[in-house]
Amino acid sequence: MLIFISLNAQTLTPMTISSSGGFYSVAGGNSLSFTVAEMTMVQSFIQPTNMLTQGFQQPEQLTTDIEENESMVGDVVIYPNPSNGQFNISYNVKNDGNYQIKIYDLLGQVVFAETHGTGIGLNTITLNLDHLGQGIYMLELISANQKEKQKSSIHKINLIY
Repeated sequence: MLIFISLNAQTLTPMTISSSGGFYSVAGGNSLSFTVAEMTMVQSFIQPTNMLTQGFQQPEQLTTDIEENESMVGDVVIYPNPSNGQFNISYNVKNDGNYQIKIYDLLGQVVFAETHGTGIGLNTITLNLDHLGQGIYMLELISANQKEKQKSSIHKINLIY
């Protein structure tokens, strides 16, 4: 007695919905597709009898940022931003004292620092940063007041020429 068993594998139709990628096909039935999406990078190699899919998934989005100190965010206004080097910094203070301004480049190096005395109420300082190159910098405003806990606020500024 002869028993004949036939197995058929499930067929997959390559279909990709993504934000970027491509599909290439050559004579002989070989093709290559790749996908770049928000969460994955996948490649599929397809031949008439074989299909290989490989890639990686990024399970979470990793970001690098600087959190702003909520205690001062609403009290500081920097304008105009972006600027050609002339910035105004306006901030409210409750006590007399000194405030230190530090400007950092994107490598974290201090490229500018000044200390200013302040009075109670609205204070405005004009900074001339036109000696710095065009780019993105971080401005840190630090209270150096002896009467209260030290506070700081970090803001992104853009220099354009």
